[in-house]
Amino acid sequence: MLSNLGISLTTAGFLLTACPLISAEPTDVQTAPVYLYGVEFTRPSFELKIAKETYEVIQKSIEPRKLIVRNVTTSGLDEAIKERKADIVIANSGIYRRYLQNGWRDVLTLATGVQPNPDQAVGSLILANKKLGINTIEDLKGHSIALNTPSAFQGTLTIKKELLDRHYDPDTFFSKILYLGTNPQKRLEAVRNGEADSTFLSVCYAERHKRKTGFDLTEGLDAVGVKPNLSSHCLTSTDLYPNFSLLVSSNLSSQMIRQIAENLLRIRPNADGEYWTFASDYDPVDKMYEALKEGPYQHLKSWTLTRIWNEFKTLILLLILSLFFAIWHIYATGRAVYKATNDILQATQDQKKKAEEVQSIKDALVVSSLSSVIAHELGQPLAACLFYANSLDKLLKNWTDAKKAIASEATDSLQQQLTRITEILGVVQDYATKRKSRKEFIYLNDSITKIVANFVRSQPASKKLFRLDLCKNDHKVCFPQLEFEIVISNLVRNSYQALKDRSDREIRISTKNSGSSGFEICITDNSGKFTEEVLSQLERPLVSKKEEGMGLGISIVKSILRRHGVGVKFQRSDDNNLVCIITVFPNEKNENSGGENE
Repeated sequence: MLSNLGISLTTAGFLLTACPLISAEPTDVQTAPVYLYGVEFTRPSFELKIAKETYEVIQKSIEPRKLIVRNVTTSGLDEAIKERKADIVIANSGIYRRYLQNGWRDVLTLATGVQPNPDQAVGSLILANKKLGINTIEDLKGHSIALNTPSAFQGTLTIKKELLDRHYDPDTFFSKILYLGTNPQKRLEAVRNGEADSTFLSVCYAERHKRKTGFDLTEGLDAVGVKPNLSSHCLTSTDLYPNFSLLVSSNLSSQMIRQIAENLLRIRPNADGEYWTFASDYDPVDKMYEALKEGPYQHLKSWTLTRIWNEFKTLILLLILSLFFAIWHIYATGRAVYKATNDILQATQDQKKKAEEVQSIKDALVVSSLSSVIAHELGQPLAACLFYANSLDKLLKNWTDAKKAIASEATDSLQQQLTRITEILGVVQDYATKRKSRKEFIYLNDSITKIVANFVRSQPASKKLFRLDLCKNDHKVCFPQLEFEIVISNLVRNSYQALKDRSDREIRISTKNSGSSGFEICITDNSGKFTEEVLSQLERPLVSKKEEGMGLGISIVKSILRRHGVGVKFQRSDDNNLVCIITVFPNEKNENSGGENE
């Protein structure tokens, strides 16, 4: 930027008063050197006259410690700051704002004769090959440009911000971007030889160079998009930002920082009008970084958790609160619904229990009704007796030796049926007086076979209906024979009556082990008539779907089985057939429950 500085960066000897935070090995705080890092300011080619005097003043301010000045690139400065090697930095305002979050603070800002306003000094002048006729920023679209580095504040970022303000996408505006480094001569040469269509110079660099050397760097080039510069006569194509700033880290004591600032402020403006003063407005720099998503706002380029939180933390907090409220509401509502449902369920269960108790009372009353039981249970044996009496009457009219055997058989059967009537009357009397049943043992398979045979004898049409699937080993259980016959006969008779309208009639009776040392008797038919409605009415006394029925059969079955501690359940198969399952326990368990009143 300027001409001769004449200062050796490697031999500058100055002292530090504050110990660096990180050191390779322990050092004496009184003798540890103070490291000053600079980007452009420390380069000999930059050639600011105030540079030499600045280093001398800082050296005197930190005595007896030594000042070591190092010229680095932006990446080198990043590394030095990361490792806490730097104590003082002189750099442009863009670099300063990048390091603000690392605890760096500005002390003073440079002012010059051509850039007297320290708040408006840094910017870019865009230059284009005169042959291309490019005069405005808009004319640059689709052309190539030579810049310094991708993250450089002066040049790259200031130009991208100008494009963004004009509603262009900086990443797609140019056909090609060549990053040729910090040497302006190299960038200018690239434009003149046609390698690039345009480039830039720092604001006032061309004017300062012409005043010192007499050579115009912009010869053969057109200034592009020049905008008014109220702070100086220098041409600019972009907005202007604060000048070079002197920055200090927390490595230095407040006393040393104050001493450095006081001594630098005593420097009088030199022949080029250069002196240290205060800058007041770094807000444009911060807004640039935020708009371009660079520097401290680089995280905005991607949807990281940090970016999401920074941009939407209010909304996130509201969503979290809403979520907690929703969870609480769901919990409270669920709890209320659960309580209400539980109350309803409990009330339903209580009602069901009461209904079952009422039904049990009705059932007991019905069964205890002697006349109904007699009418129901004595009908079949009386009909058989009448049949056999009629047969005997006919046989007596035509008595022959050949028919004596038949007459004898009829007489035996008549006696059996009359005996059965007597036994039924005994059972009815037991139920009516609530006396215990007599203990009696039967074999399941044998009893079932006899019951089916008797039924077929009384109903010859049923001969081919029955399918028996009985266990190989017969099981002995404690159960009165007559009462067992009443149970099975009622169930078989119900199935038989339900099959009147079917041609493929079938009644199946099976026995099998049911677990827990019990045995199951399963009776089913293929009537297909047992809907849910029919099944719900099945166990209700005095309700029957049959025209001639009294509705007592199933009630009697339940009463007898319950009297002997035997379980029974009625089910509807998928094809609407009735399935009755009786669970009978063997001798020991059945003996204990047998004969007990309900």
